[in-house]
Amino acid sequence: MVTHKMAPVKWISSLKLMQIVWFCLAALSSGNLTSSAIAEVVTVENGSGAGFLTRQGGNCYVVIPTHVHGQSLDDIRLGSDRAGGPIGSARIVYIAPGKKDISLGLVRGGLAQSCGNDWRSLPRDLNSALVPGTPLMLQRPRQTVFEGRQLLLHSSGPEMIRLVPAQSERSDLFGGTSGAVAFEGETPIAMVLQADDPTRALAMRMDAVVTLIGSYLENGNPGAFVPELGDAGDIGAILMEGDPIEAMSWSAHPVEGAVDPIAMLKGDGPWVFELTEQPVVLTLKLTETDRLRRIRLKARAGTDHGIPRKISIVTDSSRDTNRPRPSPIPAPEMTSDGAFELLIGERFAYLITITIHSTWGTSEFVRLDAISVE
Repeated sequence: MVTHKMAPVKWISSLKLMQIVWFCLAALSSGNLTSSAIAEVVTVENGSGAGFLTRQGGNCYVVIPTHVHGQSLDDIRLGSDRAGGPIGSARIVYIAPGKKDISLGLVRGGLAQSCGNDWRSLPRDLNSALVPGTPLMLQRPRQTVFEGRQLLLHSSGPEMIRLVPAQSERSDLFGGTSGAVAFEGETPIAMVLQADDPTRALAMRMDAVVTLIGSYLENGNPGAFVPELGDAGDIGAILMEGDPIEAMSWSAHPVEGAVDPIAMLKGDGPWVFELTEQPVVLTLKLTETDRLRRIRLKARAGTDHGIPRKISIVTDSSRDTNRPRPSPIPAPEMTSDGAFELLIGERFAYLITITIHSTWGTSEFVRLDAISVE
């Protein structure tokens, strides 16, 4: 009988075992980020920083450190986490007061169709998660790719936390890390704002970020508005290229100096009206077609008047007032830069009822400059 000698067993220290377990967990966490978190983190201006996507009211927004976009307030280039992925641009609509270094941009382009998680899913209270020594995974852009970095939560305060590289990681928390997001599993914990020292980074807690931009997304804080860029020009002329429409009825008179919806549709000026707790309803009639594919609204930003926000659309294909056939269409919010576009595909319609329920800002007077229907 042949006997075999067993190789001596090499015992692994408990510390080494903990390091191996933590590394495996971090790798699994990184794998989760591939399908979830990376879809939320985007490059800003070809990797000069990063941003974090979130959805609210049917629109896509990106959170960006203010110093990353600097003086640029429009056409800020955003990139996907993968080669050949969707790209887009952002227009800054909110800069947090008090030099908090947090801005919010409205996303346009392909990225808007593959936006991040809903705004309501972001963490509101991270106190129990902010334990010193907690391992986190940082997602940041590096040139044209994204990379994960294993970090440890060093210390935390009411708004900011300090992050340091894990023992197995290089100390390379360089400039350009701004906007990168640290995750615990799939939960965003903090956004990096300062990384001047490769051995540490300062990041704003995500619950603090949520509080800052919540004053805009939830309350329409008027102090958040960035005025419309440059000369807005003739807004009416921009949107009057659609099919002929006629204003049939409206539930709010124009204020003194403004025009009614009939004149607004002719390009004679804005319809400015008072919006109280009762929604304002405008009914339009398609006069030369019964096909509907797109509805666009425009309101000039940067004035003393509010911008419509929550809007509902109902079409009616019936020409018999005694036998209406109303059909509601899910609609996004009008954005605070005064833009609303609803792509329908195609449907039969004779009447279009637009109801304005709320406004951006605190002004009781709301304006609408142009409507285009195609």
